[in-house]
Amino acid sequence: MRILFSIILNALILFAITYFLSENPTLWIESGVTLWCWDCSYYSIDAWKIYLLWWIILGLINITIKPILKIISIPLFFLTFWLVTFVINGIVLWLLNYIINNVLVIPWFTYQINWWINFAIAVAIFTFFNMIYSLLFFKK
Repeated sequence: MRILFSIILNALILFAITYFLSENPTLWIESGVTLWCWDCSYYSIDAWKIYLLWWIILGLINITIKPILKIISIPLFFLTFWLVTFVINGIVLWLLNYIINNVLVIPWFTYQINWWINFAIAVAIFTFFNMIYSLLFFKK
């Protein structure tokens, strides 16, 4: 059951990043996230396929690379606490973005976070929701 919640929550986190960083023409805000697929309204089936593909890759990164990053950053964690978590999540999102767009290169799926400020906001959203997830589901 925990795996199902993890799948749904990570897909919802990626949806939230896309939703909060989407284009808003009334406020003259350009899109911070470029989502491209056949039918790419943010609620479409094709968009949810991208979110689920992201979740699979995110799960693989969380299983393989994130524990290594946490072990390496233990000395810094005692000095800065949450800041290291923010940096680790930034590295994870950057790897996820790199793998989707440069390694897999699926012609009909693209998910790109544009500009560094949007990337920082995406990492903040990602970190916030992951902290809530860990507080709710990993209480001992």
